[in-house]
Amino acid sequence: MDKKACTRRAALLAGLGWSLAGCGGGGGSPGDDGPAVQRLDAGEARVGEAAQITAVFSGGQGRIEPDLGPVQSGVPVRTPVLAGPRRYTLVVEAAGRPSARRELELRPAYRDHYVALEGAPTVQYHAAVALADGGVLVVGGSRGLSAPSEAIDRFDPATRGWRRIGSLYTGRTNHTATRLADGRVLVVGGSVGLASGGFAELVDPATGSAEPAGWTARPRLRHATVALTDGRVLVVGGLQSDSVELWDPATRRFRLVADRMANAREFPTATLLADGRVLIVGGDHAGPAQRLAEVFDPATESFDRVLSPLNEERRAMHEAHRLPDGRVLVLGGELRGEAGYEPLDSVLVFDPAARTLAPQGRLDQARSLVRGAMLPDGQVRLFGGQTGAEASARSASAYAPGGTAAALAAMPAGRAWHTVTALPDGRVLILGGDAEDGAAVPGALLYE
Repeated sequence: MDKKACTRRAALLAGLGWSLAGCGGGGGSPGDDGPAVQRLDAGEARVGEAAQITAVFSGGQGRIEPDLGPVQSGVPVRTPVLAGPRRYTLVVEAAGRPSARRELELRPAYRDHYVALEGAPTVQYHAAVALADGGVLVVGGSRGLSAPSEAIDRFDPATRGWRRIGSLYTGRTNHTATRLADGRVLVVGGSVGLASGGFAELVDPATGSAEPAGWTARPRLRHATVALTDGRVLVVGGLQSDSVELWDPATRRFRLVADRMANAREFPTATLLADGRVLIVGGDHAGPAQRLAEVFDPATESFDRVLSPLNEERRAMHEAHRLPDGRVLVLGGELRGEAGYEPLDSVLVFDPAARTLAPQGRLDQARSLVRGAMLPDGQVRLFGGQTGAEASARSASAYAPGGTAAALAAMPAGRAWHTVTALPDGRVLILGGDAEDGAAVPGALLYE
């Protein structure tokens, strides 16, 4: 029935006190029964990219939460850049009617490939720090000169550009760089270019300016640092050192802690726990006995022992990452034995409630000097390092909490002593390091 005929028939029926639900076959038009969702789906979702969502609905006004706001039925909308899993909810509403809802979870996948970045410094034994604004600060290192480099560079993920923004007071290698709550970066220790280089430096990542930040109580080389919840910084171990010290941002002074670790720790890991304590794991030590891990309490300035598996006491050159549930993964590394250093494929998990380290699966292969990042999809991705067969490995792998490991695409060239930095959009910056022959690996990679 055409529109005019439908209108005449409706008028006649209205005169008799009847109503017409619809013309052309009866039933209601979409929306007569209130808000309804017919479809909510998305196209391909990739880490570091926006996805496209299409909602088909009827009977009301639609919006997608969070981020997207009002939408029209059948008209695609783009999400913000996806760093990891994201859940969206379509809500369709009409006055006086129950709303309709439907959820959609996007799980963006990595393309599992590498993009070469132009203009990156050729560097070894440097420090890289993720900044609050999404950039990455690269500090010092060996850059092919006769002395450690004092350079401060900045990487901008939006432009994929590199820029020299400043200089340290002295060049450094094997130092640490720690981001503070106010965004500045504390640079501590290392092999330095000046005899008087035992002082720390405070770097402003916006301007590149550096200023003195106090003197460490002990020389620090191959140590670890971690920012505490109260704003102070804990400095842990180093070459032939069993001591720790605390740096106070208010006074810019370091203070040696009276209590000492169970043994010296060279290249340990120090991981901030959810309750403000710090898990200290491994580190090389030439003495007759070694405790694998202990927990430092900044409130009491004392150490508690951590129970650990047998034959794991001398782990070094490993990675440690805190999980969202508060546990800590300890991945790979090496053991010092009578025959030398043996790369490890084992993974341990620290339970802060039980204060124990226990085995939890294995990596795809044994890796020492491993570098990696915990990403929004819940996995740790590890790149390069040293294996039983390679002094500078090209291989990479993903480890999922719970014990599942899988190989990733290999890098174009092997890297050891490099840095790996997670970016806000879920991609990973891989910079510098040693090639198989010990020379510096040129350039940087973006894993996506």
